[in-house]
Amino acid sequence: MWGGFLWAALRLYTATWFGDTRGVPVPYEEVSHLARIVFFVSVGAFSAGELSQALRVRRGATRVSVRAEIVFRAMFFSAILLLPVGRPVAPSAVIAGGVWLFALGVVIGWLGLLLRWWSFASLGNYFTVVVKTSEDQPVVERGPYRVLRHPSYTGLLLAIAGGGLMLGNWVSAVGAAGLVLIALIYRLRIEERALSAALGDRYREFAAGRARLIPYVW
Repeated sequence: MWGGFLWAALRLYTATWFGDTRGVPVPYEEVSHLARIVFFVSVGAFSAGELSQALRVRRGATRVSVRAEIVFRAMFFSAILLLPVGRPVAPSAVIAGGVWLFALGVVIGWLGLLLRWWSFASLGNYFTVVVKTSEDQPVVERGPYRVLRHPSYTGLLLAIAGGGLMLGNWVSAVGAAGLVLIALIYRLRIEERALSAALGDRYREFAAGRARLIPYVW
């Protein structure tokens, strides 16, 4: 499923960047070839990281909510597919900033990817793409979990927002990031209830000293 959706998104990206773009403002014409390479390397890195985690199997864990998984995936993949659609659908919604905006998108996107990968590494075998709990599950407090309860979600949100900025379109940036944020809030509330029920006071003490997504804010 993950592979199919990511492949569909890649086809849309390809059509957007290499197809007939007459009448579509291209903010980065002076560095278009380099921008395309950087963009597709970023998309490839994101896809590879997500697929590698989706293929992992965590033994002995119990899935908490099938509905939460369905809703999250539907909204997440809608956001992924929305990113390349912004330019052809709303060509006038160009974000001013040109090359500097593209560079900012690259920085934000890669910061998000690195934070997400760091979170994967910190959780080790206890990371899953679905909400699962197990009796032997520890409360991980190393790495980015020293500051945030859900740093991998923060990284995902940054990666999507960075992709929208790279495409230079308000519909892509705001629409995709907004969908992902709504999906993450929905999922993390279910996840936190499940972890609190499974891990008890250990998780509640962990959560009390950390923000969910934004350090020292929420």
